Amino acid sequence: MSRQRSYKRRLPAGIFDAGFASLATFAAGLAAVNLLGDADRGVYAVFFSAFMLGTVLPRNLIFTPAEVRAVAFPVRERLPLVPRSLALGLAPSALGAVSTAIAVAVTWNYSTPSVILALATTAAVTTVLSPLQDHVRKMFHIATLSWRAAAVSIVQFLTVAISIGLMLYVDADAAWIPFGSLAAANAISLGVSRLILSVDRSSASQSRLSLRRLVARGKWLVLQAAAPSTMGFAVAAVIPALAGPEALGYAESARVVAQPILVLAAGLTAVLAPRSMKAGMDRDLQTARRTSALYLAIIGTAGAAYLAVAGWDWFLNPMTYVVPSAYVVSGLVAVTVVANILTAGLFLQVNELLGAHEERTLARISWTVGPILLLGGLTAGVTGAFARALGRVAESIAAYGLQDHALRAVYRSSPGIGSDDVKSPASAGNDVE
Repeated sequence: MSRQRSYKRRLPAGIFDAGFASLATFAAGLAAVNLLGDADRGVYAVFFSAFMLGTVLPRNLIFTPAEVRAVAFPVRERLPLVPRSLALGLAPSALGAVSTAIAVAVTWNYSTPSVILALATTAAVTTVLSPLQDHVRKMFHIATLSWRAAAVSIVQFLTVAISIGLMLYVDADAAWIPFGSLAAANAISLGVSRLILSVDRSSASQSRLSLRRLVARGKWLVLQAAAPSTMGFAVAAVIPALAGPEALGYAESARVVAQPILVLAAGLTAVLAPRSMKAGMDRDLQTARRTSALYLAIIGTAGAAYLAVAGWDWFLNPMTYVVPSAYVVSGLVAVTVVANILTAGLFLQVNELLGAHEERTLARISWTVGPILLLGGLTAGVTGAFARALGRVAESIAAYGLQDHALRAVYRSSPGIGSDDVKSPASAGNDVE
């Protein structure tokens, strides 16, 4: 009971963390959709998809396996893993920035060279820094120091806001502002996170974070995450070709408005994910169900409330004044919000399967449902700006069913921990929250 109260006490910190981190991204996206023209907004959407694609390699090859492995350690031994995991993830982070070159090739005919150069340069820097900063924040949560993660996110948001203000003051070209402000924010907040890390770098647990073991698990996670990211980028490339860059621009504006659902989901997941991973490791169905029920209840209630307020262009909706371009196509925001609610419903399922060492299953499911998103994008000639959101709805429904089926098989199996994980009295008992 004390552990249950502990993680519930940390939920506000998780929501603060995800909230301010997403506010930073929201502010940058707000600058993009309000300062760029209709066509350039579509170009920005392609670069944003390239940014998401570029983070797949470091997040999933190194950082996510390191986070899963950290859960198996006693709480006091989790944070000392961070310097080693950051060092291992730096090269994949740099390699991921190559994705922006693909975005340049896709968008070259849709805008001017100066706009594309600005977006490509700043997106590349953000692609390198963002996975590093996200990993440190997640490790704070895993070490039950959630308020430290929130502090880093607050610094990130403030830096974005100040950077945007400064660039507007000096009359910088609009294309430098969205990713430029994010790059500055990630650099400064990453520096702050290292200052407050306060870990013993000589801890013996660092040596137990093996590159070989991380890559052995991470290669399947890269394969799993590559499907939605690759398909998402392909959709962002296809929609302008079939329906014009303006259609993708409207879809991007709707994505910005619908983002609070995923903000809440990320905040809840930051605190609940270690518990879900541990439930998957131990085949603890009761804990998994309790955690999932709490999570889905909050997501469902909050999602319905947000849909009622922000889904439509009406006088009580403040987002119509903040992002008016999102409501040019009637109903687009509502469909995008629904898509995000369904996507959010998948998060804890994924963490349970990660804890159960079902990376291959996740990869198989991801590539099974990924083409559904692309098929949605290919309808853009008919559905226009709705293509991406409709594809996401269908993809999420299919993924939920397949992941639920996989979890049923997990909990029917006998309890057990993989041979490469740490299992100690501390990690099996009081230290896991």
